[in-house]
Amino acid sequence: RAARWRKRRPFPRSAAAVKEGAMATVLDDGYVPPFQSKYFSADMMSKYEPLAEAVARVEKSDGADEGAFAELEAHWGKFMDFSWCSQWDGKKYDIVFYGVSGYTGYLMMEYLKRSALQRRREDFTFAFAGRSAAKVAEMRDREFAGTQWADTPILTASFDDVVSIIDMVKSAHVIVNCAGPYMLTEGEVLIDACIWCKTDYVDISMEIPWTLRIKELHRYALEAGVMVVPSCAGTAYSDLGVMMLAKKLRDDYGEETRSAACYCSGGGSAAGTSGGVLRTRAALAQADRSAEQARADPFSLGGFIPEFDRNGFKVVDVQAGTGIVTARPREEDRDATMTKVTEDRKLGVWRAPYVHSFFDTRVVRRSNMLHADLGGRPYGAALNFTEHALLPPEQAAIARREAASGEPARPMGQYGMTLDEEEALVKNTGREFKEGQGPPIADMSSTWSAFYLYAESPSGNQVRCSFVGSDGYFETARVAIETARTLRFDRQQLPYPGGVLTPSTAGSTCLLERLVESGVKFKMGSWHERGETAPPSIP
Repeated sequence: RAARWRKRRPFPRSAAAVKEGAMATVLDDGYVPPFQSKYFSADMMSKYEPLAEAVARVEKSDGADEGAFAELEAHWGKFMDFSWCSQWDGKKYDIVFYGVSGYTGYLMMEYLKRSALQRRREDFTFAFAGRSAAKVAEMRDREFAGTQWADTPILTASFDDVVSIIDMVKSAHVIVNCAGPYMLTEGEVLIDACIWCKTDYVDISMEIPWTLRIKELHRYALEAGVMVVPSCAGTAYSDLGVMMLAKKLRDDYGEETRSAACYCSGGGSAAGTSGGVLRTRAALAQADRSAEQARADPFSLGGFIPEFDRNGFKVVDVQAGTGIVTARPREEDRDATMTKVTEDRKLGVWRAPYVHSFFDTRVVRRSNMLHADLGGRPYGAALNFTEHALLPPEQAAIARREAASGEPARPMGQYGMTLDEEEALVKNTGREFKEGQGPPIADMSSTWSAFYLYAESPSGNQVRCSFVGSDGYFETARVAIETARTLRFDRQQLPYPGGVLTPSTAGSTCLLERLVESGVKFKMGSWHERGETAPPSIP
C-alpha cells in the first residue's frame, strides 16, 4: 500500500518533503508552475497540520501502520481538492471578471449591458471579482443599479492569498482577468490555478514581457486541455484577419500564405488616454535590460523563420569567443521595416509606423507557429507579416516630404494622428485620465478604428479583407467578452484543446462570427471604402 501511494504524483514522499514543499509538479525542463510553487509550499503545508502529522506517523511506522495510512489518505484527498481550506459555496458561473473596480471594469460592464446581455444567443451567468469587494460593488452598483443584474455576485480574490484564487477559479468556467499592468502582477499564479482547476483564461494584455512569462505554461496548459488566451484586446483584428486570408488562399487556390500586411487606421474625436494605458507605457519603459532584449526579438513569442537555401542557413550570427552559430532573422522580418514612412507601390498606399505594430506582429507569428505545432498546417512556412498605419490621402503629401528629408518617422495611433499630436490634444483638452479612470463611452460615439489586410501566396494570388470597429477601448471589451463566450459555448467547434494561444488560434471562425454578430463590420474580398468607416453603433 505504501508503494501504491508513493507512485501517485504529486504526493509527499516523506515528512521532509512536506516541510520542503517538494510536492509541486516539476516539468522536464525544471520549471515549477507558479500556483503549485505557492500552494505546495512549506508555509501552506504547515497550515494543514493534520496532513503533516499523518505523513510523520506513516514515516515513523515505516509504512506498517494501516491506520496512519487511512488517516493520510483522508487528509491527502482534502488537500488535493482544497476542501480543507476552501470557502467555495459550490456555485459555478460561466464567466468571472477579475479586477473590475477600475476603468477596464467599467468598459466590461458597459459592453455587457449594452451588447452581450442584449443579444440572447445564449443565456450565461457571470460574477465580478477583485481584491476589494467594496470597490467592485461600487462599480457594479454604478453600472447596473435598477437593472436585473443589480445583484450580480461579487467574489474576493488576491494574488497574495492563494486560497482565495483557488475559490475564484473553481467558481468559473472562464476567467477574464482585467487586472493590469500584467507585468507588474503575479497574474501567472492565477493562470496556473486555472490550468490546475480546468478553467479557461482570457486577458486583455498587450505586454510582451507578460506574454513571455506566461508562455512557459503552454505545454502544461495543452496537456491539461485548458485555453489560456492573453492579448484579447482591440487590435486582435489583425490576428483574426491574417487567419481569414490564409484560409481564403488555401480554400480558393490550395496555396499557403507567403506574405501578409495589415494597415491600421482610425478617426473621429480622440476620446482620451486612460490612466491604465499610461501606467502600462511607464512599466514597459522601465523594463530591465534582459526584458528589453527579449522584447526586441521579432520572434520572441515564437514562429522563427530563418533564411535558408539548399546549402543551409544564409544569414547567421557568430558569438565571439565561442564560435556558436545562430540563424539571424530575415531582413523582411525585422522591426526596422515598420519604422519608416514608405509607399506600398503594389497597393498604392502610403504607410507609417503604427503604435502597436511590434506587438501585433509577434502575435501573428505566434499564431503561425501554433497552427504548425498543433495542427501541422501553418499559414505559411515562409510567412512574412508586417503592420503599419495607413496614411489618409491628405497626409500622404506630408509623409512624402518627411520621407525625402530623412526626418525620423513618428508612430501613429488609432485616431489618424501621430502619438505626439494625440498626447498634446488630450492634454490640452483635459482628457488625460488618472489611474483607474478613462474616457466615458458617451465620448466614443464618433470614434472608429479600421484594419485593412492583404495577403499573397507564393505564386502571386492575392486576397484582401477589412474590419471596422468602434473606439479601441470599447473594442477591447468586445473582443475579451466575445472570446470568453466562444470558449464557454463553442468549445466543441474549436480547433485546438488548449495551450497558451492567441485570439485567432483559440477562437477561430467562431470568435469572428460572434464579433460580427455584435456589430463589427467585416468585408472579405476587398476593403471598406472611406465612406464605409462609420463606427458600429454603441447602443
